[in-house]
Amino acid sequence: MKIDVQGQAADVKVVRELLSPWDLQFTESDEAEVVIVYKEKPVENRKTIVIPSENADFVASVRELGLKASRKIGGKISVATGSQTVLTIRPQIQYRYEGVVKSTPNGNLPTAIEVDEDLICLTIDVAQEYKKIFCETLGTELSPLYRLLTGLPVPYTIVPKQFRNLLMRAHRNRERLTLYDKLPLDALRFVLARSIEKLSEKRLYRKRQNNKECACLITHDVETRNGLKRSGVLKKLEEKYDVPSSWYLPAKYYKLDQGIIEALSSHGEVGAHGNRHDGKLLELPRQKMVSELCEARQTLEKIVGRAVKGFRAPLLQCNSKLIGALGEVGYAYDASLPTWEPNHPSVMKPYGIGTVHLTWIDRIPEVPLTLPQDHQMLHVLGLTAKQTIKTWLQMMDVVKDIKGICSILVHPDYEMADSQNLSIYEQLLNQITSDNQSWITTPSQIIDI
Repeated sequence: MKIDVQGQAADVKVVRELLSPWDLQFTESDEAEVVIVYKEKPVENRKTIVIPSENADFVASVRELGLKASRKIGGKISVATGSQTVLTIRPQIQYRYEGVVKSTPNGNLPTAIEVDEDLICLTIDVAQEYKKIFCETLGTELSPLYRLLTGLPVPYTIVPKQFRNLLMRAHRNRERLTLYDKLPLDALRFVLARSIEKLSEKRLYRKRQNNKECACLITHDVETRNGLKRSGVLKKLEEKYDVPSSWYLPAKYYKLDQGIIEALSSHGEVGAHGNRHDGKLLELPRQKMVSELCEARQTLEKIVGRAVKGFRAPLLQCNSKLIGALGEVGYAYDASLPTWEPNHPSVMKPYGIGTVHLTWIDRIPEVPLTLPQDHQMLHVLGLTAKQTIKTWLQMMDVVKDIKGICSILVHPDYEMADSQNLSIYEQLLNQITSDNQSWITTPSQIIDI
């Protein structure tokens, strides 16, 4: 389907990014089947979707249509997505079009209203909400506790692990382990997509990944020398099921064994995990950060003998400065942002980007960690390895239903690599490989599509 997006260049880029999971052709010609306008007047005699805003042109244009838009602060909106999935979003501002619609039966505003057969007006400023999500996610202040622990003159790991885990548990929020209300960015995507389908009377088709409905990534962060030694037991199981995996290694935190790392990079990939697993990366001056990111990649490239494309920050630290530095150094992708975590260590509260799809940030593709990592499940929430696998599989059903990326993080340093839990990890691999609609791959393969 051909789509024309009209607005300022930065806003057009946002709308296109929101629609990136669908197989659409963007054009500025009259051949477009649907026009999406933002901060501009609706196009006459063409099927048009209007994104509301506080812009004066929008206010004037809806008055010309005989409508009056009034703002409503807060509230919850439900968005039908996959075959059985309904996501929820709490936009900062909703819009009512007086004289046309008041509310849906459950008291929530609809995501859009159909003015006539050629015009749909959204009730959410999806572009502004998108920007708000990224601003809040990449601009979140580090917590005082995190600054205290990582600001020590010695590595934060000198603090006993049991005490660190106790601190994390004490600050956790009691939230349900479900993704339905944790994907605001994806809810925005579907607001647009469903409106296009309604107006065009055509179904949108998702971009298929290697002819599969969705992708699945098995990733590992190796925090310690002991974790590197234990990595082989997980890799052996993955090879048994022909599963490629991704391994992120700090370059100067412990001695790197060339034989082990070469084995990990076989039928998979090795990515950089910074130089040291000390939590100090975000506090570095820009040029020092660039230097360390470059050094980490070059160190690993000398060992594996080929380009290292990916980066994942220790402790999943991330902000705008880091993303910009990764682009300057030349990394092909970042994998630091979680979709959602119950209690992220750097902010000590729930945190995430709210999407299960590949997303571009400042020209860098972001491959989100879409399921809460094993440390969150085991050490923050206190689940067993068996409970963790069961919960992951339940959350994966939502990700697969909306054709996203199922990205899993298992540390060889933790309980999942213990001998008594290997059979449980094998059950996860068996479940994943039995799904013939999932492409089991690596982040490097996904960004190359």
